[in-house]
Amino acid sequence: MTATFVPRSAWGARPRRKYAYISDPGSGGVTIHHTGGTPFASWYHSKCAGQVRGIQNHHMDGNGWDDIAYSYLVCTHGYVYEGRGVGIRTAANGTNVANARWYAVCALLGGSGANYDTRTAEMVAGVRLAVARLRSNGSAGPGINGHRDHLSTACPGALYDLVRGGTFEPGAEYPGDPDTPPAEPGVPPFEGVLLHYPPVTVHPSARTWQARMRERGWSLGVDGAYGEESRRVCLAFQAEKGLTVDGVVGPRTWYAAWQTPATPPASHPAAAPDWPGVLFTYPPVTVHSGVRTWQARMRERGWSLGVDGAYGEESRRVCLAFQAEKGLTEDGVVGPTTWHAAWSSPVT
Repeated sequence: MTATFVPRSAWGARPRRKYAYISDPGSGGVTIHHTGGTPFASWYHSKCAGQVRGIQNHHMDGNGWDDIAYSYLVCTHGYVYEGRGVGIRTAANGTNVANARWYAVCALLGGSGANYDTRTAEMVAGVRLAVARLRSNGSAGPGINGHRDHLSTACPGALYDLVRGGTFEPGAEYPGDPDTPPAEPGVPPFEGVLLHYPPVTVHPSARTWQARMRERGWSLGVDGAYGEESRRVCLAFQAEKGLTVDGVVGPRTWYAAWQTPATPPASHPAAAPDWPGVLFTYPPVTVHSGVRTWQARMRERGWSLGVDGAYGEESRRVCLAFQAEKGLTEDGVVGPTTWHAAWSSPVT
């Protein structure tokens, strides 16, 4: 896998207000970060630069900092965005000593438990490129650690085992996500291309996956173009098998198509409407057309709540009880996993 470097001018960075030089990078190295406990990665690369600009705006306007806090940021597609860059003291590591000795690289991934963004080989290659540049151009020391090694925090979440395993060391091998089961004999290997929509992903592996899903009893065309129909089947399949429900065929979903027991077609879960892309939270009340759709579905399942398009205290109580019943993360937030479970999980 290769990675691509994106200078500040290319992603539309605001001018920094001021900066200080990092004082002792040779005594430290590079600290790895993620974006937080909520899924963040965009499968549409056209949005990644905007995400980086949003982080810079939050750091400068919300936190009052002089610039974006990180030295580099890496998206799931393997693009390395120049943040403060080499030679500049970071503001991300949490302590004066950590910021004086360690650069900061943030992967644009987040989440918790099973609801964590896919850790792609492209992202790993991007972090390695960032580490290599900070060593060669910024005199970074040999260390690679996680934000949690400096102070009490969950950051960098599910990336921490990659930190501890040496995965981000330039030149190391990355055989794939450790959570991905190895391919069994006769199972075609995942080719490293994430199948997602929109836009339509056209690739020979899409045809292979579609044909396999038809063999398992799912109804979809086999044309090598991963579009809306394929995504709906993928979402329902992921919900059926307890995978992260994101509509993306990554390595775990790919191998599950061959290595998990096939379910009779009549037992396949109903395909849910597309998640509207808005987290339903309270407080404050979330008002959105998708809330009405979710509330109506929950009433169909036997839950007692109003259908008014306003996600308030009553909706949150139902959500918490539903999440507990289905073994989901009990946070009272209707995100993609809770949304799809409303259609795909058995009615109790």
